[in-house]
Amino acid sequence: MTGGVTRAGRWRPFILPVLLGVAATLAGVALAGASGRLIARAALRPEVFLSLTLLVTLVRALGVGRAGLRYAERLTGHAAALKAGEAQRAALFDRVARFGRDLLARERSGDLLSRSGADLDARQFAALRVTLPLLGFAGATLLAGGWLLSLDAGLGLSVLGPLLLAAALPGLARTWAAALAREEAHLAREHGAALLDALSASADGAARLWGPRLAHLSAGLRRVTQAQGRLQTGLTLGREALFALSFTLVLTRGLTLVESGALGGAWLAAVVLLAAASFDALTPLALVPGAHAAAQAARERDDELAAVQPAVTEPRDPASVPDGPLPLALEGVRVTRGGRDPLRDVTLHLPAGARVAVTGPSGAGKSTLLGLISRDLDPTAGRVTLGGTDLRALALADLRARLSLHEQDAPLLDGTVEENLRLGGPHAPPERLRELLDDLGLEDLTLDTWVGEGGTRLSGGQRARVSLARALLKPADVLLLDEPTAHLDPDTEARVLRVIHRECAGRSLLLVTHRPAPLALADQVYRLQDGHLHPLPAASTHRKVI
Repeated sequence: MTGGVTRAGRWRPFILPVLLGVAATLAGVALAGASGRLIARAALRPEVFLSLTLLVTLVRALGVGRAGLRYAERLTGHAAALKAGEAQRAALFDRVARFGRDLLARERSGDLLSRSGADLDARQFAALRVTLPLLGFAGATLLAGGWLLSLDAGLGLSVLGPLLLAAALPGLARTWAAALAREEAHLAREHGAALLDALSASADGAARLWGPRLAHLSAGLRRVTQAQGRLQTGLTLGREALFALSFTLVLTRGLTLVESGALGGAWLAAVVLLAAASFDALTPLALVPGAHAAAQAARERDDELAAVQPAVTEPRDPASVPDGPLPLALEGVRVTRGGRDPLRDVTLHLPAGARVAVTGPSGAGKSTLLGLISRDLDPTAGRVTLGGTDLRALALADLRARLSLHEQDAPLLDGTVEENLRLGGPHAPPERLRELLDDLGLEDLTLDTWVGEGGTRLSGGQRARVSLARALLKPADVLLLDEPTAHLDPDTEARVLRVIHRECAGRSLLLVTHRPAPLALADQVYRLQDGHLHPLPAASTHRKVI
């Protein structure tokens, strides 16, 4: 019931464009017939010229009406399609947003670009490219066929037979057209992904590395486009051949009827032009199989995405998060990913206002630990709590409002330094932003410095410190810092640690690092190895006053 209502609601905006399109096609067919009748009558030089007044008025009305109807159909049709596209884009965004930060583990950026571009275009314009041409042709066939059959059965069949055969040609080629449309969509997605990877590659030799792959995909797209062109050429030739057959049959039968007196000579001109106009209504049908296949493939890909469940989901009835600093705890946590157990029976307590550091070799699972707390993934066993409440019972927005995360490879948005910093502190005054940058050793950056896509215009150290400043600006109760001093020399590292020490006042800190200097910030240090946390004795932390 709900699906039917939804489907009806989705098609309702296209009712008016479809009616206008059918009316415009009928007006075009009727205009051809009336024009033929007018020209023939005028050539016979009637004694009373005013006898042509009705035909002249009809031709004018149909000519102006066809143009007006076609304009109105285009205007309302594209407005409805763009409105539908707006809703589809919002639905796609909502569908993609539920995956959170694990989205690119499932989808490449080129695939997402394809979904938000070509796929949405195919779906939103399906009604205009498929439904409207089919209904317009059906209306033209009913008008032309009904009138011709009323004049003479043989005359009607001379038009309807070839006309219906020509209409069936795109249907016969549907399988080939669908295969080509699917192959084109696949190659376009692969080309988009490879092109984005090539453009984002900063290493020298990126063109040499990606050039052959892009050339191969471009050749495939060119081959598919040429095959589609050959298919369209074949359909056009078949349609024109059937039109020639219909034209011959109409003339033959029409002349027979004229000679027998069953049909006036002026009516024969109307019949011939009406038959030609009926075949003109076939022209948009050549694109229907490809447009239908592209829309169907886009719907299938959208259904596939809808069927995939995200790594984490919102609770149906989320618990409220109490105000004020709260303790964090991991209780017997186990995480299984890709057949591995990066965390096994991990227990960790982070009291409110405490500072804890976790060290260990690369790949030991330190970032996975932070992912559990920020709820980018859920534990396979055990639980993670905030103030005694399981994180899975909290709304994601409420939980993440209490956390501030700095990742080792934190991305920056393509904008200015200030715009990136304001993601963490939207209401911070410019003086506060400038002071924090200076304290972190970023005196050479202005707030108007453009960082580039992903921060590519900055060095690795600059990018990390801008991300760190963004995390420190967020008024969160818990700071989660992943390798905050990576890419820094010892002097700059000491400077950054002093800033972290100052900004952590009154907040909890969970620091993940494999470098020894940041351990001086922590009250307790753990080593993560073989999936287990091992507390280190105070003497091994190399603590010193920051």
